[in-house]
Amino acid sequence: MIINDFGKTKGGEVVKSYTIKNAAGMTATIISYGATVTKLLVPDKDGELRDVQLGYDDIKDYEEGGTFFGTIIGRNANRVKDGKVVIDGVTYQMDQNDNENNLHSGLAGVDKKVWTVLPHDGDDSVTMMCKSNDMEQGLPGGVTITVTYSISDDNEFKIAYDATSDKKTVINLTSHMYFNLNGHYKGSIEDHILTINADTYNPVVDSKSIPTEEYAPVAGTVFDFRTPKRVGQDIEADEIQLKYVGGYDHNYVINGDSGIFRHFATMYSKESGICMDLYSDQTGTQFYSGNFIGKQTGKGNFEYSNRSGMCLEPQYVPNAMNFIPEGDIDSPIFDIDEHYHSESVYKFSVK
Repeated sequence: MIINDFGKTKGGEVVKSYTIKNAAGMTATIISYGATVTKLLVPDKDGELRDVQLGYDDIKDYEEGGTFFGTIIGRNANRVKDGKVVIDGVTYQMDQNDNENNLHSGLAGVDKKVWTVLPHDGDDSVTMMCKSNDMEQGLPGGVTITVTYSISDDNEFKIAYDATSDKKTVINLTSHMYFNLNGHYKGSIEDHILTINADTYNPVVDSKSIPTEEYAPVAGTVFDFRTPKRVGQDIEADEIQLKYVGGYDHNYVINGDSGIFRHFATMYSKESGICMDLYSDQTGTQFYSGNFIGKQTGKGNFEYSNRSGMCLEPQYVPNAMNFIPEGDIDSPIFDIDEHYHSESVYKFSVK
């Protein structure tokens, strides 16, 4: 493992980077700020390594940026209607940082913390831990979160999440990695070919992106990715759901049983020949086509813009704590000392 200094936060905390690798030369770099993936180098069809992750070179940009490049999102990923969560009859108010709703846990998410790196052996994995105190994010319970990143010799990039709380609370973790399989600086992902193993998705109510409680069929709609399709094929279609959010920013309910590790999606770029298969045990995945990246400077002073990268974020259905009954396998409310565990694997190959 290669360990380097990455900088200091505004508060003076030291941030380090940790680069893990496998025997095939694939590498991932993760910084202790937000347990953030800053680089992911994978071989293309010619055997050359390409960095397929959008990100920054400077800690200041991660502190000030609003796009969540590569971060761990928690305690709760995605949006909460009105920022309100009711647990055992008590209403808890989270930050309303996305219109009147909460997005990605608000201003005090774990993406803004410096994580502790736990003792480790070998070059192919790193484990990071952070604590979210009682009533941080407006939610009850002191929550301890660990995330382990690892790379197999089969070019599988794995993220294992674990968490427990000393009070009943919401736990719903994900990674907000932005992928461009041609390279992070190679422009639009609209020519990427995407397959999502989902018969249904969650429509949103309006441009504020809170989903309805409906599991709507994708058949016959622009949301049907059950067979391979260009991301950009229908992205500008005259469809109100796309217009609400400037493209795709919707949760897909993955076929099969929640809690069972299964195939979620496949992303492929003909230009690089890189193919990525996503596997997880979660309920669904948020497919975000990078609609609001905006004009900004990324790694190596390359310019990013809308749709320079795309996200596939395994997680519970957004706002599930407000309409899925507690105790259901698809509910993100966890009891005292109940163990949250989830795994996602991003397997890379070429064709």
